[in-house]
Amino acid sequence: MADTEIAKKPKKFGAFIGVFVPTFLSIVGVILYLRLGYIVGSAGIFLTILIILLAASTTFATGLSLSSITSTLSIGAGGAYSLVSKTLGLEVGGSVGIPLVLAQIFSVVFYIFGFTEGWNFIFPSHPQWLVAYVVLFLIFLLTIVKVTLAVRAQFLVFLLIIASLFSVFLGGGDWWSNVLTTPLAAEGTGTSFWVLFALFFPAVTGLMAGIGLSGDLSDPKKQIPKGVMWAIATTTIIYIMMAFWFSHTSTSAELTGDYLIIVKKALYSPLVIAGILAATFSSALTTFVAAPRLLQALGESLIIPFSGYFVKKTKGDEPRNATLFATMIILLALAMGSLNSIAPLLTMLFLITYAIINISVFTEMALGLVSFRPTIRIPKLIPLYGFLSSIIFMFLISPIAGIIALVFLFVVYTWLVQRKLIQKEGDVRSGLFVSIAEWAAKKIIKLPESTKHTWKPNILIPVVITRTLLGNFPLIKAILYPKGTMTVLGVDLLKKEKKAPDSSGLTKEEIKEELEELPELVQKFGEEGIFTSSSVIDVDDYTKGVCIALEAIESQVFHPNILFLPFKANRLPQSALKRIYETADRHGVGVIIFDRDEDIGLGSEEDIHVWLPSEVLDGDFYDIKSFDLAMLVAYKLYRNWSGKITLWMCVHEDQKESAQYHLKKLIYESRFPLNTKIMVSTDSFTKTINDAPQGDVHIIPVSGDQTKFIIKTARSQDKSFLFVTDSGKEDVLA
Repeated sequence: MADTEIAKKPKKFGAFIGVFVPTFLSIVGVILYLRLGYIVGSAGIFLTILIILLAASTTFATGLSLSSITSTLSIGAGGAYSLVSKTLGLEVGGSVGIPLVLAQIFSVVFYIFGFTEGWNFIFPSHPQWLVAYVVLFLIFLLTIVKVTLAVRAQFLVFLLIIASLFSVFLGGGDWWSNVLTTPLAAEGTGTSFWVLFALFFPAVTGLMAGIGLSGDLSDPKKQIPKGVMWAIATTTIIYIMMAFWFSHTSTSAELTGDYLIIVKKALYSPLVIAGILAATFSSALTTFVAAPRLLQALGESLIIPFSGYFVKKTKGDEPRNATLFATMIILLALAMGSLNSIAPLLTMLFLITYAIINISVFTEMALGLVSFRPTIRIPKLIPLYGFLSSIIFMFLISPIAGIIALVFLFVVYTWLVQRKLIQKEGDVRSGLFVSIAEWAAKKIIKLPESTKHTWKPNILIPVVITRTLLGNFPLIKAILYPKGTMTVLGVDLLKKEKKAPDSSGLTKEEIKEELEELPELVQKFGEEGIFTSSSVIDVDDYTKGVCIALEAIESQVFHPNILFLPFKANRLPQSALKRIYETADRHGVGVIIFDRDEDIGLGSEEDIHVWLPSEVLDGDFYDIKSFDLAMLVAYKLYRNWSGKITLWMCVHEDQKESAQYHLKKLIYESRFPLNTKIMVSTDSFTKTINDAPQGDVHIIPVSGDQTKFIIKTARSQDKSFLFVTDSGKEDVLA
């Protein structure tokens, strides 16, 4: 069945017709025939060869990068855009796809201008604009009628160009015999090296044509590497030979004063003119075929506006609407530019494309993922060189244009991120960030632990039912936002008779249904700006499950540092609560019990009362602190509630002044807001807290052996409490 389906598919192109020929024709085209002589005359043979080799080195690196990655990835329609999207995501893919489609459209303009120069050599009286529009019309018709005929016709063009090159090399006398004695140094015309480089670089952008038909190849993984690399190697040799030919057959004045000197010096001029016309026409045709397909691919991913218009195809699977749009842009560009003005623009657009292609391949190689198994292996230095050289060349050609190009890239990327595109296939971005995190984790393990200056809340909250999480999320968010994280531990009790503090008498089936909603709920919390993860454990006892979780997380690099228990302390047996405290203490985790008053709740989310122990007055202020986490939590609530903090302390009469001094010093040293109030009472703690305002939340620092005190305080007061125990890794003075 599968073989039958494959047989019914339309026949696609091979490596020679589908990759080598379009790449070759796009490289051996306008620049070779019409501008290489000018560059030789302006720069001399040595600098010209340097320009060729520099440009070819970046193209060669990019070609190797493409060859490597296409041997392991399935490249779809869109060529370079498809490749980058599958590695760095749609946003980055779109960032390269949009400049690339512009580059392809302007390449058509570039090739048409080259055709008109050759045509005007034969018919100087023909208006250039009219010739350009007639050529565009013919290209459009060929594409509309049958694109496969248009592509296959390139083989005849290829043969004609080979013949024209023989005509060129056989002309010019005995230049072969003098190549080895060529003086490399020559006086230039004063034209900037990088201006000439920008003029030449479009010559080596032909590999984009080689992968532009990736969706129409029968086996892209094998055909793209083979066709592209052979085309680059062959054309580089041809350009170097042609540079020597120009330097031996013509003077600098002839080369800079006559773009068509190659025709006059060739053995048979008509054949060269035919080669120029054929090369420029076929390059324009090939690029014109590729550009609408890229537009269509961008539309299918909803990257560009009016995507629905661009994705429409004909019965023959041709991108008719995208072709019409590209034609309109080309019509406008033909009326506004010239060959010399289009070349630098193309250079910038293609350098951006090359840079992103190479960094995409380098990223894949650096990650070392098992899925990246290219049959063509290259050193990491090759894509790295391709990336760096592309960026450096952009700025050497024109710093201002380079900055504009990068800003354009950033603006497009930002716009695409805001559109929240849906990726149909996975990419390697998650792997990239995982690798970065792994690298950071390995560095952290080797460094001495110091969390006090870098402390931020990372809460572990065990829940049996999701409504517990929903009811406490406003408070948790106020503690965590903006940099904190939350881990939700779903506790699925295996024994029906076992009850949990927050199960509210629900049946086993009801609890199971609630836990099944946990992943969806966690995702919503992530949308609130709180990074949240979750897992579910099956245990026969709530306390046992919490203790096992505390023991398991200690080995994590970024493990939770606060255990948040969202229920009244008397919901658990005192022995169970004590066991949790002991386990948390052993593993360096602070504990917060939220004893919420049913009537008050969080009130107006404004008043924050912190009850500090008087024991701090008995020793060194900086050493005896058991309230760091309580103070840090109070400060986080203050920032997110825009609230008011009141510090309380109950002392003997003779300690009142000392207490006030210590509290003022604490406010100063901990950089608390200046409007923080101080309340020192000489009555007992029980009487003072009973007489204190109900407030929104009362934060009380406690130790793990004060479970009786916690239960007694919560029972005797109609207030919402946070009973907070330090882990020893916090420091409010840091």
